[in-house]
Amino acid sequence: MEITESIILECLNELNQAALTKQKYSDYYNGNHSILKDYAMQESRSNRKLIFNFPRKFVDNEVGYILGKPVNYVSKSDNDAVVHKLDLNMSHWEKEHNINLRKQSEIFGESYELNYIDSDGQFASTVLTPLNAYVLEDGTADRNVLLAIHKFTKRFDEKVYLDVYTDNEILHYELKGDKKNTQSKQSKSPEIQYIGKHDHIFGRVPVISCPANTERKCGFQDVISLFDAYNALNSDLVNEIADHRNSYLVIENAKLEEEDLLKMKKMGIIQVPVGGKVTWLIKEINDSFVKNELDNLEHKIYDMMDQVNFNENWASNTSSLALRNKLLNLENRVAIREAMMEKVIKNRLRNFFTYLQKKEGVQYDFRDIAVKFTRNLPTDLVGLADVIVKLQDVCSKETLLTLLPFVENPKLELNKYLAEQQRLGDGTGDSTHAKQK
Repeated sequence: MEITESIILECLNELNQAALTKQKYSDYYNGNHSILKDYAMQESRSNRKLIFNFPRKFVDNEVGYILGKPVNYVSKSDNDAVVHKLDLNMSHWEKEHNINLRKQSEIFGESYELNYIDSDGQFASTVLTPLNAYVLEDGTADRNVLLAIHKFTKRFDEKVYLDVYTDNEILHYELKGDKKNTQSKQSKSPEIQYIGKHDHIFGRVPVISCPANTERKCGFQDVISLFDAYNALNSDLVNEIADHRNSYLVIENAKLEEEDLLKMKKMGIIQVPVGGKVTWLIKEINDSFVKNELDNLEHKIYDMMDQVNFNENWASNTSSLALRNKLLNLENRVAIREAMMEKVIKNRLRNFFTYLQKKEGVQYDFRDIAVKFTRNLPTDLVGLADVIVKLQDVCSKETLLTLLPFVENPKLELNKYLAEQQRLGDGTGDSTHAKQK
């Protein structure tokens, strides 16, 4: 595909349009809900605006559930060297990167991973979002990336820059007529001025799309109306209670002057003639109705998001199996996310192995690597150990080690175990073993 300035400008227009639409989801995640602008204010009344930030809670819980434990790699061909290369080059940054990539995709419906070579000559990745990046795909079932653009600014620089990624090059532009902090206000595409370019080594566009789901929708998009209703109802309730301070004093069969009322308030004494009566006029609130409505909304929110309310009273001895049963809906939701995340990681490995081939002359196949995810849940280690013992004649030790949540690198752990057994068998570890005893 020939990359022209007109195509780049079309992509830039798509980026600006998407950024305006998807900014709403970022606002909700950061606690800027619509109640801050749309709440019906009452003059001379309490007007508190309560925000319950369910989006942040749900997104963080789901991402932590999938990626709270590091991703494990297993070579299907039992190649120790490739697993060692992955651990050496990625273990120091990959866990945080995966979490951020998944989080941004849940917020916006899609995020992007940019692979590049850093200033030290090492393979690295960063996260882009629909607010600052756009990916043009070919429309086929494979959804091959034809072009990607990244719009960004530099600190202490008022200019706005644009990087365009193609199969072999990175083109650099400056956006003329666009200024820092005013990108979202542009009514039309600014002009672009070519600055320069340089080559990259990957042989394909080094930007990988990470969708949140098959529809590429925000993870909490369908529940925003429930969030708004919950915020409004709680705000109305708090303001209704707060306005009880404005209850009225009713005086029957008596008349008091203004100065008498001030003395009465100061002294705490009321004198009324015979037949007079003084009472408070207050508002009655049907607390049962309000509580039921709040509980119903909260239940619907958790139900629609396939989440479990851990603030409920649970038995202290709830087993991990019982916990997993409660998390069945979330498990089904996460399984879809996991499959998509695995595809992203496989594409990352494909680019990483291209980097290794260029740098070290070694060649690996990304299809040889199995990606293992470990759920971030309390684990019954006694029961798990029993399962591992029963399966030791069925599965390999490396595969069984992937079941243990505290083992980050099964291949490395297996090599340590075999080396330790060899030392003990040779007698080199006997003296140390005896000293420990």
